[in-house]
Amino acid sequence: MEGSKLAELLEKYIDGNCTEAEIALVKEWYQSFEQEHDHISGISLFEENELKERIYNHILHNTGESEDEEEESPSERSNWLVRRWPAIASAAAIIVAIGALVLYQHNQIRTMQMAADDASQQQMESITNNSDQIYKAKLPDNSSVWLNPRSQLTFPKTFDSKSRIVSISGECFFEVTKNPKCPFIINSRSIITKVWGTSFFVRDNDQSNTAEVSVLTGKVSVSIKTAHNIDQPSLKLEKGEVMLYPHQKAIYLIDQHILKPETVENDATLQIWKRVNLFFDNKPLGEIIPVLNSTFHVHIKVRSEKLNHYILNADMAGFNLPDVLQALKKSLNVNYELGDYETDIELE
Repeated sequence: MEGSKLAELLEKYIDGNCTEAEIALVKEWYQSFEQEHDHISGISLFEENELKERIYNHILHNTGESEDEEEESPSERSNWLVRRWPAIASAAAIIVAIGALVLYQHNQIRTMQMAADDASQQQMESITNNSDQIYKAKLPDNSSVWLNPRSQLTFPKTFDSKSRIVSISGECFFEVTKNPKCPFIINSRSIITKVWGTSFFVRDNDQSNTAEVSVLTGKVSVSIKTAHNIDQPSLKLEKGEVMLYPHQKAIYLIDQHILKPETVENDATLQIWKRVNLFFDNKPLGEIIPVLNSTFHVHIKVRSEKLNHYILNADMAGFNLPDVLQALKKSLNVNYELGDYETDIELE
């Protein structure tokens, strides 16, 4: 394109009088001398007009002209553009390039900020129970998890909109808030558990050659962890998964690489997690302990005889054993410790 025609086209572009085809020519001209990627093609109309105005004013400044000077005739204006064309082209190229760089840096910062926001949503929290008691944790979706001693739970501060994925090591009991649109998935050492119901127990730790999942209510599915599902577990039931219902458990024999379901009517693992209605009206602890032992199939003992004379007045409707033990701690100022087996508990 000849210099005079290009000058006229640029003037029309600055004044906002270009057709779509002419705008395309101007951008093609810009790209012909600017080797870097065109970072201005996606800017808004307001930003584009603002950039054009800045280009025009800067051209006038760099060529020694002023918008306040006496208005020229069209022919004089055209001759002026032809004479000044090298300076106009140079100034326009510089300003557009600078403007593009500024906008590009702005977009990069915005992208980094969005990435940082996404990263913050995926920030993880980890809870390790180093005590000899059962620790209760609340998840972002209001689900509850009880961690047995020497167990660990890891979960994001904010769950993803499509799935709720947590990781555990050791022994944990879950009561999961129902949300069919956002499946709940537990990732442990050797198995993956998907929640299709509400409450269940997972045992999977480094000290054992087996892993197991026992269902109290609802239903869950269990699968062996593989290279295929370790990072992105499928949200659908896949081949090889074992579906479990109440009074069922799945046992994974790690050495043999076998996952098998079992039906158990009275699973000792689940007895302490059953929710029951208990009411004690000024009863001594010595009378309460036999009731708890019978109800939850455990063996609670006291280390000091004087504890048996402590009086309790409490309504424990809908409590499981960990809830009862927590209530005893707060109301009677007693402590407890789990023995080698979950069913052995000592009060002190």
